[in-house]
Amino acid sequence: MVKRVRLSYGTAVQLGLSNGSQDPCFSTAFLMTYRGQKCDANCAFCPQANQSTSSSDRLSRISWPVFDLKTVLDGWPQGRSFQRICIQCLNYDQVVDDVVFLLERMRDISKLPISVSIHPVSSIDMKRLRDSGATNIGIAIDACTPALFDEIKGTKRGQLYRWSTHLKAIEDALQIFGTGNVTTHLIIGLGETEAEAVEFLFDMYSQNVNVGLFAFTAIPGTSLASREQPDLGSYRRIQVVRYLIANGKLNRNQVSEDSTGKISLEMGIEELETLLKSGIAFQTTGCKGCNRPFYNESPRGPIYNYPRPLTESEIGKSIQDTKLVI
Repeated sequence: MVKRVRLSYGTAVQLGLSNGSQDPCFSTAFLMTYRGQKCDANCAFCPQANQSTSSSDRLSRISWPVFDLKTVLDGWPQGRSFQRICIQCLNYDQVVDDVVFLLERMRDISKLPISVSIHPVSSIDMKRLRDSGATNIGIAIDACTPALFDEIKGTKRGQLYRWSTHLKAIEDALQIFGTGNVTTHLIIGLGETEAEAVEFLFDMYSQNVNVGLFAFTAIPGTSLASREQPDLGSYRRIQVVRYLIANGKLNRNQVSEDSTGKISLEMGIEELETLLKSGIAFQTTGCKGCNRPFYNESPRGPIYNYPRPLTESEIGKSIQDTKLVI
């Protein structure tokens, strides 16, 4: 029986369990499985990695305080203050059992869509998650090439994670959860070229897998603590490509690259500006209703993923930052 759970600090504030100013744009309630030690995995960027010396209450730059599950359930709002619930999963032996328990308890109090972000698990376990109330599943690949994956998450980290295993899990997830209900993550700034990131995006969307983009964030105590965040212009270009691919507005043959892997688009300026004028390309991506406020940036900026609709000036600046439109 699960007795404790972690909540993202923003979620705890929205529920009145932590002090702070509530955010009217906060749209997803984030829970994380709790255990007395860190994750069995050892991803180089993650504060929860088993070799990380980061605080155990961190995931990316966000703190995740611990609460009694009963306290969370008893205080759950009955209105429509959230659009989605997301359960983040550490990797440990009984995690699927724990998540099934959490799903069943959450289903007792909410009809919201529930996403589960988890490492590759068996088809049987995926079906258990679905049958217990999960509507969406996320299996984070994070690094966009097999070699980079091995360096960041796999063999070079002394872990069992393999590129092929993650791809197979996504394939299984599509069969079990259905088109439109499977997501993966791509972290920009791990050492990939723009062209490699674009190829990954085309591959995922060709399989009807949604991609949530993240800007790498260095966290003290992790193996990548000294790495800088990605260039904002480069990140903006990847955001644009992801948005255009997801909306069927871009083909592979419209993307060119230079000798460094920097991309450019073979598209008219007016057409591109029209496609980007809503600003949606620069907002947080992932499951529908997920906006992860300031998950990988300080409110002081620069803002990589806007958690709300952009202002006209922000849209203009973001388009300009891409240097795709001159």
